[in-house]
Amino acid sequence: MDDIKEPSGERSMTPEEYNEYREEMTRKKLASLMAHWQWYLLLGVVLLILGIVGLGILPFVTLASIAVFGVFLIIGGGILIAVAIFTKGESGGTRIFQLLLATLYIIAGAAMLEEPLLSAQILTFILGGAYFVFGIIKVLMGFKVQNGGLVIFSGVIDFFIGVMILANWPEWSPWVIGIFVAIELIVAGVSFIAMSLGARSMKNNPEFQV
Repeated sequence: MDDIKEPSGERSMTPEEYNEYREEMTRKKLASLMAHWQWYLLLGVVLLILGIVGLGILPFVTLASIAVFGVFLIIGGGILIAVAIFTKGESGGTRIFQLLLATLYIIAGAAMLEEPLLSAQILTFILGGAYFVFGIIKVLMGFKVQNGGLVIFSGVIDFFIGVMILANWPEWSPWVIGIFVAIELIVAGVSFIAMSLGARSMKNNPEFQV
């Protein structure tokens, strides 16, 4: 079997050395998690609280999410412009494409900041359409793969989410994106809390000392 290149790129490792390297990195990550589990717990609690609060102020969360996304697009456009101007060795066509894409990013970001309600409507429609289409694709894939029941079930759920969003568009626009963001915060918060409590249990268990 061919040697596997070490992440540093300085030399090659045998498969056995690579497995040892991965195990060592895993041990270090586990040790760091157990040593700082309180911070992960605090992060989880903060995210959980933000998600719960967000469910009560969905229009604000939606508009805030659009504003943040707009700022990220503008920053991304600025970075693309810098890359197009200062990167050496790029062809003229590549630079033009980068500049056009950067312009699109900046215009879209500025539009989101200028017209957040309209942007929410557009993004909600896109989101509903994506759920609708991907739901159909998942159902079709589920019939083609072995034991595809879960895939079909997931596709049906996505399909009906898309139908509900599109059927109630644009009335649902002020809160659809907000509810997705709030739920994501809650899920992330619960995940960090569970991970931190698990790390605390391992820290107190001699069998898991690393």
